[in-house]
Amino acid sequence: MGSVGSRQLNPAQLCDHQQATGLSAEQLEQLHTRFRSLDRHQHGYLTPTDLLRIPQLSLNPLHRQIIDGFFPSREPSARIGFKQFVDTCSTMLVPQFGRGSVRRCDGRVQKLRLLSKMFDTRRSGCITRSDFRQIMCSIVNLTWGQKQDQGSQEKLSDHRLPEVEAELQLLEQQAFGFSSCDKISYAEFEERLVSADVDGRLSIAKWLEDDDEGDAEAEAGMEVGSSP
Repeated sequence: MGSVGSRQLNPAQLCDHQQATGLSAEQLEQLHTRFRSLDRHQHGYLTPTDLLRIPQLSLNPLHRQIIDGFFPSREPSARIGFKQFVDTCSTMLVPQFGRGSVRRCDGRVQKLRLLSKMFDTRRSGCITRSDFRQIMCSIVNLTWGQKQDQGSQEKLSDHRLPEVEAELQLLEQQAFGFSSCDKISYAEFEERLVSADVDGRLSIAKWLEDDDEGDAEAEAGMEVGSSP
């Protein structure tokens, strides 16, 4: 793919990606730089292993589900090119190009569909209650961890479990209603969680922008526990 081999996207490539995603030139250049830094051997594609070189992603307890959202299959040999990388990333970024004229009006729909695939760990076309609870537990715990600094984390830990459980029950009720069903379709999941900030809790957009410090850590294998 020529767009990946070069240092910058040419005007025609930028225009094509802008029209397709609504992302600005700056956003696309950041994604292009990120793609090139992960594609160390300049193959023109990324594998699941390549994405795990991003420290912030590898530390995310849901990194497997997030990576699954990028690839069509779970095979270790699965690959995505720059276009597929941009298309997936664009569902999690706020478009800054066109402000509505070319901005995709179905962005929220695509974002929810991507989240549905992440929650469907069995790739069965539906979301089970057990998978939902397990993944949401990781998300809620991650959110709590981000709210607490190191000085207060131990102090608040005694009060954490009841509040986490209460939030999990509320989210589960929002997704599955009051029925005892064990699974729901993508459409039901997306309709019921349309107002929930699940994607915001995943913080996916934070590691999409290329960061020299983050890349240096990935290269040296140091400071793995540092914040994004």
